[in-house]
Amino acid sequence: MKKKKNIDKEVDEDNDKKVVRRTLRLEARVTEQEYIQAAELAKTCGLSISDYVRRTALGQHPRQRLSDREVEALCSLTDARGDLIRIAAAVKSIQADKRAMYFSDTRFVEQWMRAATQLINRWSQIENYLTE
Repeated sequence: MKKKKNIDKEVDEDNDKKVVRRTLRLEARVTEQEYIQAAELAKTCGLSISDYVRRTALGQHPRQRLSDREVEALCSLTDARGDLIRIAAAVKSIQADKRAMYFSDTRFVEQWMRAATQLINRWSQIENYLTE
């Protein structure tokens, strides 16, 4: 594996990936509480303290990683969105005269409303889950 050396970057010729070598240091004095806070923020973003401080110093705003709970809620929202798209596609695929006939039947509308209510309730549960 051959590597070309640039001033502070290396290029792996096999993969054409640039490997950044950081050789300079920035230092700042912080209190113990500030250090703990920076370490916690870095951890919530899934970064080392060095990466977190570097990114924030360069004007970036690292995002916090989603918790398992938030990932689960996001997956539920995605599933609910898929259900809604399938429902809309099914309704659109019915001819207009048949659609009118279905929706003029009170039993059909009651069943439709029960199904829609379940979907709306699920969205509310997900929203409450995220805001707790």
